[in-house]
Amino acid sequence: MSLLEVDGLHTRFPTPRGTVDAVNEVDLTIRSGEIVGLVGESGSGKSVLADSIAGIVEESGEIADGDVRLHDESLLAMSDAERREMRGGAISMVFQDPMNSLNPTLTVGEQIAESVRLHGHGGESTRLSAEVKRKILGAAKDSEAWRRAIEMLETVEIPEPESRAVDYPHEFSGGMRQRAMIAMALAAEPDLLIADEPTTALDVTIQAQILDELRALKDAFDTSILLITHDLSVVAEVCDRVNVMYAGEIVERAEARELFDNPQHPYTQGLIASTPRLDTPTEDLQPIEGNVPDLIDIPYACHFAPRCPEAKRECYEVPPDFRPVGRTLDDGTMPDDEWGDHVAACLRRGPEEEQL
Repeated sequence: MSLLEVDGLHTRFPTPRGTVDAVNEVDLTIRSGEIVGLVGESGSGKSVLADSIAGIVEESGEIADGDVRLHDESLLAMSDAERREMRGGAISMVFQDPMNSLNPTLTVGEQIAESVRLHGHGGESTRLSAEVKRKILGAAKDSEAWRRAIEMLETVEIPEPESRAVDYPHEFSGGMRQRAMIAMALAAEPDLLIADEPTTALDVTIQAQILDELRALKDAFDTSILLITHDLSVVAEVCDRVNVMYAGEIVERAEARELFDNPQHPYTQGLIASTPRLDTPTEDLQPIEGNVPDLIDIPYACHFAPRCPEAKRECYEVPPDFRPVGRTLDDGTMPDDEWGDHVAACLRRGPEEEQL
């Protein structure tokens, strides 16, 4: 059953030089109870897609077309008040830099408790902000929201949660701040958690711990996760399905194991070839030549064509459509399982009779 459906989403930003099509006709589906990866180089449009889903696109940008549906209800048709209620409630986000996301003037516990109160899980009035409540009443350590904050810190394995709840963000390590952000995001028990580069800037050991916790918390809270990253090893570790994004477009999607065993789009193949592997540490890496293009008025049909080692003239002129590229049985048919969900937008792939 689909929890989230993104249909033909187009997000653009007007600039003096022209319009930046940061997200261009993107389709994305997240089913209940799964972790979906969104991967691609920096500048591919991953974070803008996440912001578009959550309804927090920067003021200069606009969603020009398409729809985002949660539980088959259009988020774009909601009023501003309904979207605010939805954010942090049905949909929560974890950003890559928790130090810039946490309020330095409030304790970590107060910030988690505020999230609980705002989304109706704390049994308290939401008319006063956390800052005002603290100034007038002091931190309500005996409130239901505060107890919930302690519980969430314990859930994400913050040691001594009761004493650490009164600490400020600068008193936490990078890994602990990220755990606190996850605790805040999950405090309202959202249906969907969007994690935007949640392990960036953390050392490898802490990265592994955060990923293990995301996987465990998904089951504990029955929350689906959209995991955004440029790190393919992260995707291979935790994701059920993967969407590969390039220059504002999804170019390949597949079940995670199938994507790594059988990558089809030349861009996906390039990403995997440029990633170090523990099982072949002496093998030379093959970087993708060139850079992500300027997203203003891209003149060629396949955005990857100038960097693609297989590109032909038609690749610059004919827009690529999604084609089935999963493994086939001996009789040439597609198996009726996860392999059948493997598609790539490339004219050089798909059924032989349709390839260039």
